[in-house]
Amino acid sequence: MDYLLAFTAGILSFTSACILPLIPSYLAVITGLSVTELKDNRHHRTQILVRISMFILGLIIPLILLGMTASTIGSAALSYSQNFSKLFGFIVILFGLHLLGLLKFQFLNKELRLDFLFKKKNSLWSVALMGLAFGFGWTPCIGPMLSSILIMAADSDTMWRGGRLLFVYGLGLGLPFLLIGILSTLGFQFLNSLKKHMRIISIISGVLLIILGLLLITGNMAYITPAF
Repeated sequence: MDYLLAFTAGILSFTSACILPLIPSYLAVITGLSVTELKDNRHHRTQILVRISMFILGLIIPLILLGMTASTIGSAALSYSQNFSKLFGFIVILFGLHLLGLLKFQFLNKELRLDFLFKKKNSLWSVALMGLAFGFGWTPCIGPMLSSILIMAADSDTMWRGGRLLFVYGLGLGLPFLLIGILSTLGFQFLNSLKKHMRIISIISGVLLIILGLLLITGNMAYITPAF
């Protein structure tokens, strides 16, 4: 259940207001193709697959490291885990209220991009570097979801479990890039339809975080975390 939650959080991060509208531009630079070529990708499918896969690889590696670090820190503070869980739960609820629009934290609306990485067609290693930059927080806008999964990782009993949680989160964040690129015109049509439902997506994200926060505060994470 916790892995499903992590994957869902990754997808919801992808659909955040500061990422979704810019996906065509991101894909164009990652693949080295124009948006028109992406929509008609019959002659470029291998290039699209390889380059976006490298981007996802670069994206996931730092997330795994963050998850393992969070779990290690959480294990070191085990004697204070109950107090930390309540504090983190409160923070997650605040993130949820922000996404619902009931609270406004301006620092979560400011963008922190590394645009110089996206100015020209680059090698495969440069594409992986783009993913690396994205994985370390392309913009604080994905902060609520990412931070909440990191808090789940900190509550994990092993370093490897925390790494796996962030790996699954990274898949949820990265795979939509690949699907939209591969599906060409159909993918861009789906992307446009998502843009029309940004508010609903934000509400779903907010409710999800509030539920997670309440589970942390009440010590009921066992409902979504396997016993083994």
